[in-house]
Amino acid sequence: MASRGLEGVERLMRKIERMPASVRKAAGQEAFLQAEAMAAEMRAIAPRDDDPANGEQVRDHIYVEEGRLGDMSYVVISDAKDAKGRPKAVPVELGHRAADGKHVPPQPSFWPVVRARRKKAASRIKSAMTRAIRREAQS
Repeated sequence: MASRGLEGVERLMRKIERMPASVRKAAGQEAFLQAEAMAAEMRAIAPRDDDPANGEQVRDHIYVEEGRLGDMSYVVISDAKDAKGRPKAVPVELGHRAADGKHVPPQPSFWPVVRARRKKAASRIKSAMTRAIRREAQS
């Protein structure tokens, strides 16, 4: 038996398959543009650590990948590693306790951007789809 999440994805995939190709393409292009805009804003506000012993820079490891829905969905990923190969983005985002026992305050750069841009991105994707549907109807 499939979980509710999988049923939702399967239902969405059926709807996407029924869409005209031009509408899928318009939605995918706008989704990519919005994901890239989010990633650029995240890179702009991500903290910079000038000590090379601390591992990779968070801002250099924020990028966009294709999501589960293929060329219609994109995922912004932040996957910097510290000097020991452990994920670095989450402790920087949420704060952590340093090796010497001192508290390192959070320096969020991922979730504030997601929260601020989510509705605008969804609106722009829907608008691109509406424009494509209108063009399709006029043809």
